[in-house]
Amino acid sequence: MTIAEILKELEPYTGTFPMKAMRTAIEQREAITPELLRVLEAVAENPEHYARGGDHKLVYALYLLAQFREKRAYPFIVKMFSAPGEIPFDLAGDTVTERLNGIFASVYDGDPAPLEGLIENEAANEYVRDAALDAFVTLAHTGQMSRNEVALYFASLFHGKLKRHYSHAWDGLVVAVADLPAPELLEDVRRAYAEGLVDPWFARLEGVERDLREQTQGRRDRYRLIGDAIAEMEWWAAFNKPGGASAKPKEGGQSGASPPPKAHKKPWRNAPCPCGSGKKYKHCCGKG
Repeated sequence: MTIAEILKELEPYTGTFPMKAMRTAIEQREAITPELLRVLEAVAENPEHYARGGDHKLVYALYLLAQFREKRAYPFIVKMFSAPGEIPFDLAGDTVTERLNGIFASVYDGDPAPLEGLIENEAANEYVRDAALDAFVTLAHTGQMSRNEVALYFASLFHGKLKRHYSHAWDGLVVAVADLPAPELLEDVRRAYAEGLVDPWFARLEGVERDLREQTQGRRDRYRLIGDAIAEMEWWAAFNKPGGASAKPKEGGQSGASPPPKAHKKPWRNAPCPCGSGKKYKHCCGKG
């Protein structure tokens, strides 16, 4: 397949995973990377236009460039996902809640400022801000930043960089502190709960305190880089009709099925886990 043929096959949503095109894209990594970067650049310049649908190359480009560890993609990805409202979901569906943290961390170029700006941007989508917080945990767990560097940034969020009124960013912050873990921030976490900045139905203080006290190293599967774009995507519900082939994820794949990028709804994986742990479902029973 030529590069033009690969891109043409990745454009429409057909209900079938474009295995041949994806394999060929990976084989021709050097030749296709500039084209994938152009896709991201175009979307970053006008996300509202691309959110209207019809061209699905973006989602494949995100995963391929993340697998390639393409640092030039980093500013484009941060910029496009800084778009307000539901635009990020219109662009990438449940990738926002499932693997955006890993995509951010996979293309990270060493400069935390763009991710910090996204987290602190109150106009940005709340789930994107949560993914950016998780990206910092991923950077620490994958050795791209030290735990202390991330803990210091999280401390700055508690001490003025996040406005002290309730937002989902505060929910994401306390969970990220627990998952880092950063036990030195426990008093800041308690103060945030006392001031009503965190929704206790989202994450119970007792659960966060327990994780910080035990300094658990669990849930690392949540905080990993994109290693294999095909394994991440091919099993999605969007590509597996009911009654058809098994939609089980391969090792290294995502931890929850995703609908087609244009058929999203508010992600249920961010609801409190029904087991009663007080964690988000995606951080608890839904992580496997």
